[in-house]
Amino acid sequence: MSYTCLIIEDCSFIREIYRLNLKDSKIEIIDEAHDGLIGLQKIKLLQPDIIILDLVLPEVNGFDVLSQTHQLSPHSKVLIVSTMADSNYKKKAMNLGAVGYLDKPFTKLELLSAIDDVTQQYDGVQNG
Repeated sequence: MSYTCLIIEDCSFIREIYRLNLKDSKIEIIDEAHDGLIGLQKIKLLQPDIIILDLVLPEVNGFDVLSQTHQLSPHSKVLIVSTMADSNYKKKAMNLGAVGYLDKPFTKLELLSAIDDVTQQYDGVQNG
């Protein structure tokens, strides 16, 4: 099974890293957003299975995007990928509905493992 993915990340270099690392995986990147406001619009329009979300974004920050995601796209699963490695940020993100949290910088293996964890949770919801 493949999963649709929206990337919300302000750094074009990091977005390219996602594209390269997920190219041959079960993830289909359907679109990207470089700020939180555009990200929210694309979440509502595209209803992606998975959202890779940075916390530090222009316009609307990642926490605000995360807090609105469930209302805009109830089935979407959010993986936070951020330099904000403090445990309080992780706890806040998980309380707001994120299903995973990956610290930057990350390796390809770490990214694929985090994505696999998200898809397993997704499969559990679909099959459970």
